[in-house]
Amino acid sequence: MTLSEMAWGVSLWFDLWAVGIASASFLAAFLINKLSGGMQRNLFRLAVYTGIVFALIGVTLLLLHLGHWFWFWHMFVTVRPESVLSLGGWILSGWLTVAGIMAVLWIAKYLFKGLSGLSDKATPFLSWVGFVLSILLITYGGVLIATTSQPLWASTLLLPSLFIGSAMCSGLAWLILVSLIANWATGVSWLGGILKLLFGSADWKIDVDIIHKIARVLVITLAATLFILAAFVLWLSGSAPDAFSVLVSGEMALYFWGGLVGFGLALPFLMLLLIWKRGVSQTSAKALVAASSFMAVAGGLILRAVILFGGQL
Repeated sequence: MTLSEMAWGVSLWFDLWAVGIASASFLAAFLINKLSGGMQRNLFRLAVYTGIVFALIGVTLLLLHLGHWFWFWHMFVTVRPESVLSLGGWILSGWLTVAGIMAVLWIAKYLFKGLSGLSDKATPFLSWVGFVLSILLITYGGVLIATTSQPLWASTLLLPSLFIGSAMCSGLAWLILVSLIANWATGVSWLGGILKLLFGSADWKIDVDIIHKIARVLVITLAATLFILAAFVLWLSGSAPDAFSVLVSGEMALYFWGGLVGFGLALPFLMLLLIWKRGVSQTSAKALVAASSFMAVAGGLILRAVILFGGQL
């Protein structure tokens, strides 16, 4: 069975969305922590811990879609450099391994003080490896689909860029959401033990100024993704008119314009512009940022659903 013959159903929409969030949030948090001189380690840990969850969700959904355990393991015991699917499986397994080792070392550092030296020496190197793997992983979904023969997926060279932009939007938005949740959790007494285990302290918060800066970067990324989407559609109109019609005026038009363009990209972009200078210290601003970030996270899933389903019509 070729990739073009594969049924790209709901499980694969969620799979590519979850893997995109895991890799994009890791990549963004890694850069933020490095640019801040290592002052945003908690944000990076949040990205790693939640990224592991998303990546495991992606693997589980892939297993469910394949329907046969042997097919899954076959990807990891057979090296096929010419196969994007095989390479993606290896990249994902490598990313999960690196992120998992980092998480174990952080928790072990808290439980066993004697392992502090090992953790401090190993995690900087592992974080760089994870960063490189995140770059590869974030490009994987769009490249995989673009290698098929479906007109909507293979008629332009912009599909990988569109998926990368969408993943970065979802990853940045997720960092905002999880930071707001973590700041709330700091004040919940019964969560103290869990926070100590994961972060080494029960009293920690993500600086609201950092959240505001991430929101600003998200505004720019949403604008860039809208531009890439417009270029993708314009290119598609000339290279695959039938696929273009399905997307913008046919069966997928409502989901494309209302779901993807409106709800997933344009509306969160406009909402975040309202707090460009205000910051996120006030309750109303936090609510606005949380709502727009949720929409951006959902927008990544909507894009994958629209593109994958539309390509099979």
